[in-house]
Amino acid sequence: MALEMLSDADATKRLHDGRLGRIALCDRQSKPQIFPVNYFFDEGVIAFRTAPGTKLDLARGSYAVFEIDGWNEETGEGWSVIAKGVAHDFTHPRMAPASRIHYWPVTPAAPGMKLNWIGIVVTEITGRRFGPSPEATPGS
Repeated sequence: MALEMLSDADATKRLHDGRLGRIALCDRQSKPQIFPVNYFFDEGVIAFRTAPGTKLDLARGSYAVFEIDGWNEETGEGWSVIAKGVAHDFTHPRMAPASRIHYWPVTPAAPGMKLNWIGIVVTEITGRRFGPSPEATPGS
């Protein structure tokens, strides 16, 4: 298999079906910071809840990269989906469509009160599937 690009539909479906991913944001010194988050994806928006702190401070109005992946230990095959867009604070939405996000099933696993809602308005989704190449398979 080696490496193969996922179709747009397959990458989008995997993003929609997932619940745990990582958001990458740059801090004030342009150094990347990566945070795991429980999320929900619908209507072109990746939504997650967070408490006050670094993630909330960096996310508001920032360009964001979001990643999910999967791995099958038995077959040695995996996949990865990357979504890019701009993160917005939807804690106090001003328009009705944005307020629907508060009803999405986002349940943070990390302890603490996560009352702030961040939504990444996705502009690009890409994905790939990968696995051992035929020449790397034992016994070949």
